[in-house]
Amino acid sequence: MDNSYRIKRKKPVCGKDPEDISVLLQMVLDKAHITDEMALEKLSEGLETIVGPLIKPHVQIVKFERNILTLKCGSSAWKQELFLQKKAIIDKCNLLLGKPSVKNILFV
Repeated sequence: MDNSYRIKRKKPVCGKDPEDISVLLQMVLDKAHITDEMALEKLSEGLETIVGPLIKPHVQIVKFERNILTLKCGSSAWKQELFLQKKAIIDKCNLLLGKPSVKNILFV
């Protein structure tokens, strides 16, 4: 059988070396900002484990964009209390997400 019609390529069609599918999927998710939405949902579900059951009724997650989590506090007293716990809250958020996604928190 003659296989002369087949063209042998030295390089892949896309012009790059093959990538791991997880890298490509992450690039697509990042470009569509889906990862922020997924992180926001996960943080919203785990808010009680992040701030504790006593504080949870006094705070809610407003948004998560560009690695900045925005929390709405019930009063200025709760805003101050949460501000003092900012580093611990960031650490708990990142632990819940499994990666260092939250870099800063804004309290409103």
